[in-house]
Parts: sequence; structure tokens; C-alpha cells
Amino acid sequence: MVYSDGIGTVIGPIMFKASADGAVSDTKLILRPLIGLMSDQPPEEIERHVVREIEKHRRLRDNAVMLEAKLDGASEPEAAREASQDYIAAMIAVHAQQTVVSTLLDILGYIPDMPKSKGH
Repeated sequence: MVYSDGIGTVIGPIMFKASADGAVSDTKLILRPLIGLMSDQPPEEIERHVVREIEKHRRLRDNAVMLEAKLDGASEPEAAREASQDYIAAMIAVHAQQTVVSTLLDILGYIPDMPKSKGH
């Protein structure tokens, strides 16, 4: 299946730029449903979604870092097993969210300015 929306051409899980630069990547995973969801949205609305999803990715990453430290500090076998499971689940979420962010950035076509961090 080939889909072109003027932003890029999608062939299965591969996205190619619609420019002379050629392929973004010949193995890049994209989420095609997001292309459809964003197709009728104005750029400023897409940018709002991108910013929100980048912020979500950062929260997930911070949680994964915390869980990795917990795993590194686990001394009991049962605690280490549980910490490992929690860390793996967190990393699955981080990588899934990275695919969301990457796809939305491809749709938007640029990296938006991010609001100042509120701190922790």
C-alpha cells in the first residue's frame, strides 16, 4: 500500500520524503494511523500534539531511568526480578512513545520550540 499526503510517501512501514533528499530511512517504523489522524489538522494543532507527546516521552524516560537505578540497587533476587520486569515494561513504553514522537515530527516537518521545563 502506498500513501502520499504531500508530506511524504509511505510504503508499508517505510517513509520517504517527498523531496530530492531521498529516503528519511529505509527501515524507519512509522505509525500510519497518525498520518490519517493529522491529515486534516492545521500545523499549529499538529505542533501542539507534538509538544505534548514529547513531554510525555520525557516523563516516560525519566521513569525508566529511575527504575533502572532501582534495578541496579536491588540486592535480593526477588526484588531484582521485580525491578527488572518494571524496567522492561517502562522501556517498552519509552520506545513505543518514541515511535509516536518520531512519526508526528515527520508529519509536522520540523522540531517545535518546547516550553520551559517546570522542573520536578
